[in-house]
Amino acid sequence: MDIFKRRSLLALLALPTGCAIQYLPPLATSSLTSGGPAGSVRKPAIGQSWTYSQFNFYNSQRLDTVKEEVVSVANGILISRRSQKNLDLGDEFQPVWGQVKQDPYWDLLQTYEAPMPLWLDNFSVGNAQANYTYYQSGTSSFRYWISAKTTVTGWEKVQLPSGTFETVRIEKFIRLNHHDFSRLETVRRETLWLAPEMGRWVARETNGEFRLSGRRGGWVGREDHFRWQLESWT
Repeated sequence: MDIFKRRSLLALLALPTGCAIQYLPPLATSSLTSGGPAGSVRKPAIGQSWTYSQFNFYNSQRLDTVKEEVVSVANGILISRRSQKNLDLGDEFQPVWGQVKQDPYWDLLQTYEAPMPLWLDNFSVGNAQANYTYYQSGTSSFRYWISAKTTVTGWEKVQLPSGTFETVRIEKFIRLNHHDFSRLETVRRETLWLAPEMGRWVARETNGEFRLSGRRGGWVGREDHFRWQLESWT
């Protein structure tokens, strides 16, 4: 069974008997008609940290609490990720701030041959950039292609239990050759609400869908749909 389906099924089975499944409510956001805050994204420094709650979008289950911390800025930015449940999450590496080389946010660690943008240098609404490269999945030595279109879609005020933040909303449309060869096509969507003042996102959502070999019709599989919400930052 595909790892995405297995994890989603386990999360559903963990719900109490008779409990109605409730999707995670949308983020509380409002448009910033005058644009976002002036200034650039906060530069990385050792000791900066961000703690997130991770939720299953399909049933609102809180899955984990993850602390991310900058542990090195020599020859690139290394961000450690520690799970409250002691899961092996993998670390994130950015050779340049805002350009990810080692990406731990998907089913397996993805290491890109050319860095992929987490955000764009220009936060003007409508600004977009297309990128194409190859990546390795987990510990595999195989190369798989991946493409992504990154678009600045607006400035929004986000209200969370941890506070209210002015953010730039960044959306990505991703196509890739998945390491599971039974997939004919995999499409992913990702949304970041980046708060420039804190150098990281206050919320991040990831989801995807795919077609399987030997199956007719449209999309037949869904990847996990996660949201990470900021709890605290330093």
